Amino acid sequence: MKIDRIASWALALGFAAALVFMVGLPKFIGPTPNPIFALIEGRSGIGLFEPELRYLTGVGELAAALLLVIPATRLLGAALAAFITISAIGFHLSPWLGVRIPEMSQLVPLLQEGRSVAEIDAMNLPTDGGALFYTALAFLAVAFTLIWLERRRA
Repeated sequence: MKIDRIASWALALGFAAALVFMVGLPKFIGPTPNPIFALIEGRSGIGLFEPELRYLTGVGELAAALLLVIPATRLLGAALAAFITISAIGFHLSPWLGVRIPEMSQLVPLLQEGRSVAEIDAMNLPTDGGALFYTALAFLAVAFTLIWLERRRA
């Protein structure tokens, strides 16, 4: 159907842009340490999250964006984006990150000062109210919609 193709193109281009500019590139050119991966590393005690897993995730997000803009690989791009997003949601639902994270405007400077995650957690900073978690849920909905739209082309 023609409407399916138009919807697929619109969603794919918008989603690819979001993956590049909202989550992919910031993993490479955003603040160091990355606040999300620093929280996960600090709370889990696993040193591979920042920066190694951050870079790997960024590469995956950029690859998914590229795959989304090529019609022949759109289904694969949507599936890769869904996998990465499900992983992010899993971390949000874990004690290592949580649904509500400290507001970035307060979290980033504290991390850059060298404050530990334990110190930051003790400060009970205002949170984002779950905005990042809800964004991940929206990303997952878009990825699944694209998978559904592209299912006949596979």
